[in-house]
Amino acid sequence: MIEETGTIVELKGKHVAVVLCKKSSFCKNCASLESCQVGDDNTSKLIDAHNLVGASVGDEVKIATSTRSFLQSSFLLYVVPLIALVVGSLIGFFVGESLEGGPDPNLLSAFFGIAFMIGSFLVLKVGTRKISRENFMPRIVAVLSSDDAFVKDLGGQNEY
Repeated sequence: MIEETGTIVELKGKHVAVVLCKKSSFCKNCASLESCQVGDDNTSKLIDAHNLVGASVGDEVKIATSTRSFLQSSFLLYVVPLIALVVGSLIGFFVGESLEGGPDPNLLSAFFGIAFMIGSFLVLKVGTRKISRENFMPRIVAVLSSDDAFVKDLGGQNEY
């Protein structure tokens, strides 16, 4: 399970909250960092999360997303276009080989590969509209007390 902490800055309806989180070390290695809703200061991000615990604006909360949801969305975003690229390249190469006096099979392979990859992005963009966004949205799992928030600000270090 992937967990973050942040502050609720807006409520969208009864069960969705916008949480302002600081970018973590996990964000630095994320390949889709540019598509994230990064704040103006470039050190924070806004995340829509299920608010089933009834937290309100200003509350410090812990949000979590399942590893399964993360892997499913990563597969759709990265692996499906890669498969489309390879399949398109192979089709382009075999079409180029079968045409006598036609274009270079390698050129046709590159063209078909890129076309299939762009097509896969378009299909995913349209197709994911039918998938409920709530299936992949993180959930608020706890409202942190002021003591928990203080410990988090100290970096979880005890000075005993």
